[in-house]
Amino acid sequence: MNPSAVSQLPQACAPFTGGSWNPSHTLPAAFLELPAQLYASDPFWLGENAINVHQQFSVKNPWFDQGQAWIGVIPGQARLAGFRLTGQQVDGEQAAFFGFWESIDDPEPNQQLFAALRHWAQAEGATRLYGPINFSTFGANRLRLDAFDHGAFPGEPWNPPYYADLLAQCGLSQRYGYVSTFSDLKATLPAIRSDYARFEPTIRAHFRIETLSPDFWMAHLPELYAFVDEVFGSNFAYTPISFEAFVAACGRAYAERFCPHSSVIALDPEGRIAGFFLVFPDYSPLMRVNGPTAVAASELRFAQHASLLPAPRRALAKTGGVRPDCRASGLFTAMSCELSIRAAEHYDEIVAALVREDNPSLKFAARHGLLRQHHYGLFELALSAQVP
Repeated sequence: MNPSAVSQLPQACAPFTGGSWNPSHTLPAAFLELPAQLYASDPFWLGENAINVHQQFSVKNPWFDQGQAWIGVIPGQARLAGFRLTGQQVDGEQAAFFGFWESIDDPEPNQQLFAALRHWAQAEGATRLYGPINFSTFGANRLRLDAFDHGAFPGEPWNPPYYADLLAQCGLSQRYGYVSTFSDLKATLPAIRSDYARFEPTIRAHFRIETLSPDFWMAHLPELYAFVDEVFGSNFAYTPISFEAFVAACGRAYAERFCPHSSVIALDPEGRIAGFFLVFPDYSPLMRVNGPTAVAASELRFAQHASLLPAPRRALAKTGGVRPDCRASGLFTAMSCELSIRAAEHYDEIVAALVREDNPSLKFAARHGLLRQHHYGLFELALSAQVP
């Protein structure tokens, strides 16, 4: 921690540790301990790996080659982090992000932390704050808004129900909404097959859709890295990462977690990747910290753990995209049909995960019936605004 940075912050009315973050230092114990305190009796909590969090805030994270961070923690009450890449703009404004936010149900410590973060972000040149976003949109982001009685799947935001109200009391408002749709695979499969039959011959004339295996993924990492940048680069607050960081996040361990039966890859006539859609089992019943097994996310492997999942077994259609020059072809819908048909042999439900509410792909799930939806928000604050 930089002592001079701490001294420049507004005077705290509660015990407060915070300031511009030096990644060569060690995170305060209170920062790492708070989640376990807050979720001690939560039957759905999937945990937070303190070692992994420390590594993200260390010199081992290449994000710090270009970025600056801030942290604040009031022991036993609230914690907050801030992130800023010099010159990064979102919608034409200089942007900073907040993340790793956890809190008791009390606005006072949060107003204190957000006031200190605003002070730092403005000094770094930012004019608008967005979050929750942990470092970048490659990390955990968004806030859970409802369906708290259903728990969370891996990668889904999970937080107490009062968090949205706390953000409002700190002056933040929702910028975007997101949704996950849950459907009964057996009930929807006849309609999906009927839809697909009408345009499958046209798709097959232009693309080859195959099962996406971990071996294919690993053999094509450089091409997939370029594909991800091309396909998702226009997404809100997208921040490119290095190839080395991509391999670290999406390498062999990642590939061995997705479903090798229902994940699909689409290739054009030249054999180039035109699209892919990854499907993961919902491993959450095995991961719950306060449950009987508590398998860590880093240890999950499809071959070892998928067969242990109880019913209803859920397939998470989490990451899919189509190359820009192929988007008018209907390929995304075709891949959605393909993975659903393949998944029906192995799963009871399918989830279209974490889709922005204005994304046309949501029409696919709506057309084929829904069991329920989970909603999420991404929030913002103009740093010049008068807030509590």
